[in-house]
Amino acid sequence: MTSLRWVRRDPKGEASPSAGGDEDVVAGRVDGDTGSTSPDLADDFVRELAEARRAADENHDQYLRALAEMQNVKRRNEERLKTIVEQQRRDLLLRFLDVADNLERALANAGAGGEALVAGVDATYRDLERLLEREGVERVAADGAPFDPMIHEATGVVPMAGLEAEQVVAVERNGYTVRGELLRPARVVVGQPGG
Repeated sequence: MTSLRWVRRDPKGEASPSAGGDEDVVAGRVDGDTGSTSPDLADDFVRELAEARRAADENHDQYLRALAEMQNVKRRNEERLKTIVEQQRRDLLLRFLDVADNLERALANAGAGGEALVAGVDATYRDLERLLEREGVERVAADGAPFDPMIHEATGVVPMAGLEAEQVVAVERNGYTVRGELLRPARVVVGQPGG
């Protein structure tokens, strides 16, 4: 029957009992036999074990890095796709805004004699407004509002008495936001204090 015990070899080759580790070597003993395995064989075993552990650690590290990179690529692709879809949506909404502008002008210039035309254009305009609203499009507050260069595009400035700060006095073209983000600034005439 064979019994094995772990021993640690110090630099001089002396054996001492050990709890284990990469430098441990196996000394074998067969009942009645006091001989031990070859030191070269034990050293080879320790080297191979240490190398196998290093290789396993490297492989695990490479696996974790590859997994992280795959997650990063997936996230970047999702963000890219989201950006593309959002840009296409914005482009489409801008085209709808041109239609809304034309309908609004037609309603403003329709005479009293074309009541049926006015009713039809008005119904179309209301449908378009509902569509834009469902898409998260809202009109920028402009007429009478304080001038804000972040949402208003000034096309003219008029000095006016009685104003304490710059204020929108006329709207030439409505501005819109989509989900709180500016889609198109309002073109406005700005009244300046002083006049």
